[in-house]
This record gives sequence, C-alpha cells and structure tokens, in this order.
Amino acid sequence: MNKKILKLLPLTFLGVNLYALDINEAIDKALTNNNSYIKQQYIYDEAKANVTKNQAGFLPKLDTSYTYNANKYDIGEGKDNANASAVLSYNLFSGLSDYYNLDAAKSNKVASKYSLEAARYDLVYETKVKYISYLKSLKNIETLDNAYKLLQKQYKDSENRFEQGLLARNDLLQVNAQMLQAKQNLARAKADSKVAWYSLKNILGGSLAKSEKIEDLNKNAVFAFDYKEEEIFSRSEIKALKKTVEALSSQKNANAYGTALPSVSLNLAHTKYGQDASLNSDELTYDEQSTATVNVKWNLYNGGADYAQTVILRKKSLQVKEDLEELKLNIKLQYENAVEEFDVSKLNYETAKISLEQSKENYKIVNNRFNEGLSTSTDLINANFLLTQAKQSFDNAFYDRFLAKASLDRIAER
Repeated sequence: MNKKILKLLPLTFLGVNLYALDINEAIDKALTNNNSYIKQQYIYDEAKANVTKNQAGFLPKLDTSYTYNANKYDIGEGKDNANASAVLSYNLFSGLSDYYNLDAAKSNKVASKYSLEAARYDLVYETKVKYISYLKSLKNIETLDNAYKLLQKQYKDSENRFEQGLLARNDLLQVNAQMLQAKQNLARAKADSKVAWYSLKNILGGSLAKSEKIEDLNKNAVFAFDYKEEEIFSRSEIKALKKTVEALSSQKNANAYGTALPSVSLNLAHTKYGQDASLNSDELTYDEQSTATVNVKWNLYNGGADYAQTVILRKKSLQVKEDLEELKLNIKLQYENAVEEFDVSKLNYETAKISLEQSKENYKIVNNRFNEGLSTSTDLINANFLLTQAKQSFDNAFYDRFLAKASLDRIAER
C-alpha cells in the first residue's frame, strides 16, 4: 500500500471521531424533527385551508343529478322514465355572514402563523436548555469522578499509614466512608446524565445517536446586554391573541347580521326527460325544462338561540382580552427576571473562577501538609469537598450565562 495513504489513514479516522454536534446543529435538528413543532405546522396548514373553504361561499356551485325509474308493468302512467338535470346556484346575499366568516378565517390564519412563530422560538429555547443541561451533566460527572479518584488516592495513602501505625483506625474509616459516598454521588451523576441525554434526544425528535458527540460551548463567548424592554411587547404570542380577538369579533358579527338579515340565492336548473335509461323522448311532448328560481329566506325567531350565540362570542372575546393583558404582565415579569439572572450569572462566573483557583491551591497545600504529617485526614477530606463544590459552582456559573442569554433571546424573539 502507498506509504502516503498509510500516513493519511489515522488522520481520516481521527477526523471522523472528532466530529461533534454543536448547539446550532441541534437546533436545526429540532426544527426539522420535533413532533410538537411539526404538529403546530399542521395546525397552520389547517387554518390556511379554512380560508379557502370560506372563500368558496362567494363562488357559484354546480350540481348534476340523474334518475332512472324502471317499472315492471307499463300500466297507466307506470312506464319507464328517466331525467338528468344540472343546477347552477349562486348565493346573492346571506346577511353578511359569509363576509364576516371569511374575515374571521383570515384572522385565525394570521393568529395561527404567529402561534407557529412562537412555537419556533419556544423550541429553540428548550433545545438550548436541554443541550446545556446535558453538558452540565457531563461536567458534573467529570468533577465527581475526579473527587472520587482523589479520595481513592487518599484512602490508599491512609491505608499505608495505618499499617505503619501512623494513622488511627477511625481516620481510615472516615476516609473510606467519604470515598464510598463519592462513589455513590458519581453513580447518581451518571444516571442523571443519561436522563439528560434522553431529554435532549426527545426534543430533537429522536434524531440523536448514542455515538454522537456533543460539542462544548465557546469559552470565549461575549455576553453583552443589547436588549430593549419595548421589544418584548411585539412578541408573537401577543400578536396571535390580538388576531384571535379580531376573529371572535368577526364571528360575532357573522352570527348577529347573518341571523338578523334575510338570505337570497339564485338557482338556474336545466332538466332533460326521457322514457328509458338513455333519455330517449320520442313520445314526449316536452322533454326539456329550464327554470330560474330566486329563494329568499328570513328567520324571524328561533327561540333566542341567535342572541345567546352572540353573547357567547362576545364573552369569549372578553376572555381572550383578559388573557392578552395577563400575557403582557407575565412577559414583563419574565423580562425582569431574565435581566436579573443575566447580571447575576456574569457576576457569579467571575466569583466562581476565583473560588476555583483558590480551592485548587488550598487542596494542593493541604495535600502537601498531609503528606508531611502536618494535616489530618479530615483536613484533606474537607479540602477535597471544597474543591468539588468550587468546580461544580464554576461549571454551573459558566453554563448559566448561556442559559440567561438564551432566556433573553427567547423573550425578545431573537
């Protein structure tokens, strides 16, 4: 085999192993495969089809029919006969109900579009949360595994000291107990990480392989605050509710006007008569007939059902208006909380960096003193505990900045 090819083979396999799913690719997968989001797209398609359905009321309708009567005995008028007809009907006036129903369908279509946009922003945010939660779980495993290994080393050193008579038995038991506890914590972290992985897989619509690596977030990301409060009141959910109010208003008008005013329709019919299935009419004096019919219908009273329906629609509209005002208050609260979390996350990260460095230094000092017989097993256990806590706090603070920014992006729909 060519030596150059042999040299390239390890690089080729290394390149395959280096591939990892990043957060933007995860979002793309979610938008393509997530079941709830796909369902919301179908809801929007349904709303569009409903507009087409209501537009049909402004167009003429054409119906055809064919009838054949076969009589066993040709007695009197009991002869075979057949007829075929075509009827063209057109709604001239329906009390404006068709106009308002179409207007309501159009408003519902726009509301559905805004709901789809809101669902998209929700999915992007939830994907970021699941992605970051899984990264957090991996870091937690790494931290707890390191703590367990340090306790294993400490137990081995303590066991040697105990055998040499330099360490009391209760100190050895204390180290062993802490080591076993660290082992349990590590097992729990691994189980939690599996749950986090499945949560991420589910939000991606099941499109995540066990072998697929997850890329960490950019350590050099810049967290600048460039959000404005007025942005939040142009949210898709707010627009959707406003359009829903308009749709209910149109439905109310359709019911009120449609029942209070008459409806007028025109039917143009042409009928062909015959004496057999083939419409032969040699013995008939009149074998064709054309008619034009104008139908006027006006319901004067139907037990108060129309009035009750108008009241129902008006009350539904008022309910949605209250939902709209409550939504505005909730979004304002979400924004205030997100701003505070953003500021706190940046502050906590800077503090956590210092705490982690000091905890590392502290563990190094205590470990050296322990090796020299100047510190106790308890001192080293405590130093390990502080180091583990500091590492967990650092990892949480690192990822919490991304979560806080993701929350602000969701609220501002970015």
